[in-house]
Amino acid sequence: MFERLRAKPREWLLVRPPATAEGRWQWLHYSAQQACASGTWPPPSALLQLPGALIIPALDCSHFCLPAPPGLKRHEWPQLFEEYAQQPAEALLVSCLSREAGQLELLVMQRQQVQQWLAECAALGLQITHGWAELQLLPPPESGQVVEWRRAQVRCLKAHSRQWLVWPPVLGERLPQAWRDLPAETLEGDWPSRLARLEQVPSVLENTRPARPQRAPLMSGMQRRLLLGCVLLAACWSALYLVQSLRQIEGWKAQVRAVTGPANSPQQARAALARVQGEASDWQVRQQKIVALEQAFSAWLQQQPGWSVARIELDGSHWRLALRGNGPQPLPAEWQAMAQAAGAQWLDEAQSAAGQLHLTFELGEQP
Repeated sequence: MFERLRAKPREWLLVRPPATAEGRWQWLHYSAQQACASGTWPPPSALLQLPGALIIPALDCSHFCLPAPPGLKRHEWPQLFEEYAQQPAEALLVSCLSREAGQLELLVMQRQQVQQWLAECAALGLQITHGWAELQLLPPPESGQVVEWRRAQVRCLKAHSRQWLVWPPVLGERLPQAWRDLPAETLEGDWPSRLARLEQVPSVLENTRPARPQRAPLMSGMQRRLLLGCVLLAACWSALYLVQSLRQIEGWKAQVRAVTGPANSPQQARAALARVQGEASDWQVRQQKIVALEQAFSAWLQQQPGWSVARIELDGSHWRLALRGNGPQPLPAEWQAMAQAAGAQWLDEAQSAAGQLHLTFELGEQP
């Protein structure tokens, strides 16, 4: 960009690939819009120290002026030519020569071919810094005129900086009518005898980095659809689980309220729930004591067939028995031993009558 603003003339060694497989590379020493010397490879060794410029043959590139879609980015330029070229966009090397009035002036080349030429230049010991198409070498024509460069392989015509025509010999000598009507300045030879100011001409090799190989997709289309289905199922299951959990939490809250009663705060609910749990634990201990006493009395009754149980009462903290019979009565120490084995306490208030016996056992204090 700064070189264009300064418009400072420079020297280059222009090199052009051979037209045929058997041909040789051609070179031109360019300095201050003049062709100082030219020939076939190799050039004088002193010229090899100059910056090299690759010249793209006219028949190996295509020139377009197209409307620029809004928001079109540089890496998207090749996509404009996929249908025309019948090949993937990454195979094309597209350079922008100018942009004005909503239009892009583009030069399209085969990326692989350009990369091959650059590799051959490196093998020849050239340091390529610039690149131009052959028609960019032609100077701008006067208004209403055409600059024509005649060579054995092709005729190159420029009527405007954006209006080019490449005419190979196979199409005959007769040009299209629009080009025949314009007066022409004819240049002949392997190189134009008059050249454009190349320091002001945009290079076409600003985007010559090798195309990145496309990575193989991690998943096929079917696998992506299956993964998407799994994600949707997981999302549905999570939503259902969340709804069920919320309902279950409400159920738990209702159960707690039914057991503990209304509570104004979580602390009150915890205290009430702890009290209920304590009562349940105490009642379980009492039941264990009653079971132990029942088992002890059952064993005693088997040894005393003359006695039977007439009545059993339980008021929560006391277990009372009424026995009737005619057998011998056990000593108080025997009731105490039976109570201690069950973890209870025998109250010495037994009242006996003829054929009756009343016993009371304390199971523990009510919480």
